[in-house]
Amino acid sequence: MEEEKIIKDAEVETKKDVEVSEEEKIKKMKMDKYVEFLLIFVLGVLIGVAVKTEAAKRITMGFDDYLMKMHKQEYNINGLQDALAEEATEEAPAAEEETGQ
Repeated sequence: MEEEKIIKDAEVETKKDVEVSEEEKIKKMKMDKYVEFLLIFVLGVLIGVAVKTEAAKRITMGFDDYLMKMHKQEYNINGLQDALAEEATEEAPAAEEETGQ
């Protein structure tokens, strides 16, 4: 009698197990997505730290500019701007005379 009762209970439990297993699959899929997002985030932070440390070694522009040795510049930017402005003012009356004919 007990053997028959055990078999009947087992048959009934298998139907419940099938329904529960699909719910568990959905929960596992959601958990897997969260774990993937977490791993991607951690990987991004690690790559960012690595890039920042390598860039700090090689890039000299930024906060420490005042520590750099200043070299003499080949071009005088202010002088070039003044010369271009003078040329533009000299050419402006000539262009007006040509269009005014």
